[in-house]
Amino acid sequence: MVPLLTRAIGRIMGRRWLLPALAGAALLLVPAAAAELMSVAVEKANVREGPGLENPVLWQAWRFTPFEVLEWSGAWIYIEDFVGDTGWLHQSVLSETPAVIVAGKYANIRKGPGMDYEVLWTVEREYPLKVLERDGDWLKVSDEEELEGWIYGKLVWGNKEPEINGL
Repeated sequence: MVPLLTRAIGRIMGRRWLLPALAGAALLLVPAAAAELMSVAVEKANVREGPGLENPVLWQAWRFTPFEVLEWSGAWIYIEDFVGDTGWLHQSVLSETPAVIVAGKYANIRKGPGMDYEVLWTVEREYPLKVLERDGDWLKVSDEEELEGWIYGKLVWGNKEPEINGL
């Protein structure tokens, strides 16, 4: 068995182009590991110390607050926010709705996708927003109450890809 394997490897190594080609093909078959992001689907959600209602509440997160999914434990999801704080949320309070949170001290919401457009609102750090549309580095966002406009994508953290209807 070993001589046969040695001979096969020798043949592959003798063809210097084959090994890099196989390695490159393997990379194309393995999808890039992307972080799974979810957002709060209810008005307010309790982030808990552990998976279960018996665990203490660490803090509350508002609708559209995005989180990175770190782990699942039954119906409970271990999450991390944009500053690295972690906790557990029940799957019933989360959705795959694209959402972002203001990562800087504040951010302007503009009438259109660009610096030349009028500023409609200024929102503070940790303000969560639903993503409606994307135009280059600009995101059309809403809080589904009164605020709707465009924010520069580098000022926020979260899922910056809007849903595509019918897909």
